[in-house]
Amino acid sequence: MDFLVTFERLVFYQGNNNMKKLKEFRKLKSGEDSAGSSNVRPAGPILPVLFVAASFPVCMGQVNAETSFERLSSLLAGTPQGGWVKASTNLFSDAWATGADAAPGPTSAVVRAWSSFAWDSARGDLLLWGGGHGNYVGNEMYVWDGATGSWGRGSLASRIDSKGFIVDNAAPQSAHTYDNNVYLPANDMFLTFGGAAAPGGGAFLQTDGTNVSVAGPFMWDPRKADPNKVGGTTGSGWNTTHIAQGGNMWLDRHVSTATHIDGTTAYRMENGKDVVYVTADMAASGFPSLYRYTAGDVRSGGQDTWERVGRSWNTVGYQGAGTIDTDHNLYIRTASPRPSYASDLTIWDLDNANPDHNWDIGINLVKADGSDFVMTPYFGIDYDSANNSIVLWDGRDGGGTVWSANVLTDADGNIGSHTTWVVHEIESATGDHPLGNHETGVLGKWKYDPTLGAFIALDEAAKTADGKWDAAVWLYKPVAGPVPEPQAYALLLAGLGLIGWAVRGRRAG
Repeated sequence: MDFLVTFERLVFYQGNNNMKKLKEFRKLKSGEDSAGSSNVRPAGPILPVLFVAASFPVCMGQVNAETSFERLSSLLAGTPQGGWVKASTNLFSDAWATGADAAPGPTSAVVRAWSSFAWDSARGDLLLWGGGHGNYVGNEMYVWDGATGSWGRGSLASRIDSKGFIVDNAAPQSAHTYDNNVYLPANDMFLTFGGAAAPGGGAFLQTDGTNVSVAGPFMWDPRKADPNKVGGTTGSGWNTTHIAQGGNMWLDRHVSTATHIDGTTAYRMENGKDVVYVTADMAASGFPSLYRYTAGDVRSGGQDTWERVGRSWNTVGYQGAGTIDTDHNLYIRTASPRPSYASDLTIWDLDNANPDHNWDIGINLVKADGSDFVMTPYFGIDYDSANNSIVLWDGRDGGGTVWSANVLTDADGNIGSHTTWVVHEIESATGDHPLGNHETGVLGKWKYDPTLGAFIALDEAAKTADGKWDAAVWLYKPVAGPVPEPQAYALLLAGLGLIGWAVRGRRAG
């Protein structure tokens, strides 16, 4: 691979006679890798992705990657800060299979039923997969193309038998995915941990006809996407008259993980490897643990690993969403406030990653007027690295309102005593914005892309006047502003009467 360095950005070129440009990366801030992730204070040494890119397909976004980001950047250029712009150009139902190829049930549940998407940062595409227990058995993949704004289908659905098993065991059962879908740029793969899988509402299962075993997690290969092929093997589709060819798109990673109902995830590249941090609760106790899932070199037969790196004691976490503060090396997820555990956010310091003694830290959110912010299970959350802030969206209050809070730490990047943060309500700066009112929550349908400097949001699936269905893709341009220094925050909190605010929600010992 040849490199061309300019003052403003690093541009990758394919080292051949055509010298075709693949993708542009903005100039890096100190301590940041090309995916917008910090390599400062990692849980273990992290090499910037620029130095390992030649070994992985992260740069295989083809010409389409640039046209996707060009189109989306152009939409954002005409959008004010704090405003929204619709990026989709057709209806979600335009991509649905029809006739004998279609799985039974309401396809809209892929969006409506506790769902999430993965943002393909190499291509600028949105990968949507869901369905699940009690709602929809179809396990087809949907691909929204950022270059055209069009919904398309990445595969046909796999047929299930009378007991709900996939007939060839070559693809996962559909599932409520909560916040459990992730794109892995080093491997160029979509990863799902599932959640509440059809039909029983638990883990992915498969059978040899006699014995039943746990399967997954599963990866899906976007390079094999084909709207007219089944995700599994030939003959495993719903149409048994006109047999669809199998795409062999799915890989069962055969890693014993955890129970992923109400799970949250966040991605970071570490040492050139795809790493996903995952919260999972083995017994639905409300006290999930934090795990690190490291993907091997999948296309070369590499194996994945799973390890616990944090535990819960001070906060409660059921349905919610997660993110990584890449600047301070913190995993942040929305909490589930209870009378005795009233924290709004749960944080783990990844510097202290270990299986038994890295305990959660509770964060209380208050509004600028000093009143309590009410955390609900409907929020999605992601970290805006350009503004050192978490941004929350729940699709309520008309659909266009978001909430933003600066991450507050000491000079060493530790939470310390900074356990109360001020969260600001930001109403939409544009008249057009998502409809919102997500029936089961935003969850994993809200992602930040550091290259765009914007959030990607998936609206709730809604029926149109002519009986079709849409789930629009929107871009949100965050409000840029200075990051308050700790002293400024102290003055603000003092003005609100919050100095000495007790840490709410410590579990009784």
